[in-house]
Amino acid sequence: MITVIGIMGAGMLLGFLLRRRKKLMSANEKLITYAIYLLLFMMGVSIGSNQQIMGSLNSIGITALLVSVGAVTGSILLGFFVNRIFFKSK
Repeated sequence: MITVIGIMGAGMLLGFLLRRRKKLMSANEKLITYAIYLLLFMMGVSIGSNQQIMGSLNSIGITALLVSVGAVTGSILLGFFVNRIFFKSK
C-alpha cells in the first residue's frame, strides 16, 4: 500500500512540476486513454480465461444488468432532482 501511495504522490508531484507544458499534458491525456484501453483489454482476457466466471456468466450477467440499470436510473433521477433544486432559474 505504501508503494501505491508513493507512486501516486510521485505522479502528482511530476504533474505539478510539468503542468505548464501543454504539449506534454495533451500527450499524457492520450497515454492515459490508451492505458485504460489496455487495462480493459487485459481484464477481459483475465475474465475470459477464468473458467469459474465463464461458467456462471448467466447468473452474473443478470445480476450485473440489474445493478447497472439501477445505478443509471438512480443517477438520472438524482441528477434531475439536483438540477431542479439547485439550478432552477426563476
